[in-house]
Amino acid sequence: MSNEIKLSPSVASGLFGISERSLRRAIKNKEIGVTVVKARYKISFQDLLLWSEKMPNRQAKRDTLGIGQYVAAWKK
Repeated sequence: MSNEIKLSPSVASGLFGISERSLRRAIKNKEIGVTVVKARYKISFQDLLLWSEKMPNRQAKRDTLGIGQYVAAWKK
């Protein structure tokens, strides 16, 4: 049994402070891998975190609007 956290696109977009549309576009462009469970996308939290670190604007949104505002280690 895996301890990997899997999120739906709507939950993931809220946690990372980005639009669900942007997230679905990244899935379509194969920037983020997904697992399909009962015809629904599930995204690994670790994959989302890595994807959010690739672009400065994604990092900024994550750190100001998303989960990063609550993580002291991410604050500069």
